[in-house]
Amino acid sequence: MQFFDDSLLPENQQPLVIQVAPYGPQWDASDSDDIAVSMDAQVQKAVDCWNAGATVLHVHVREEDGKGSKRLSKFNEMLAR
Repeated sequence: MQFFDDSLLPENQQPLVIQVAPYGPQWDASDSDDIAVSMDAQVQKAVDCWNAGATVLHVHVREEDGKGSKRLSKFNEMLAR
């Protein structure tokens, strides 16, 4: 592989995709004070990831008790927001 003087310029690089899953269900709310539990907090966390440069959001949602949810209505609510 060769690198030229201008190879690291953004216009000469391949597109970059950053995927995030900021509130995966394997973590409990007690594991960190940065785990989003409420729907408002989950939406804000997604916006924060976007603002930090993420281009793909891997969605997990939580119930009000902090456990991972499998209810389609919760996913629909998240995506609607």
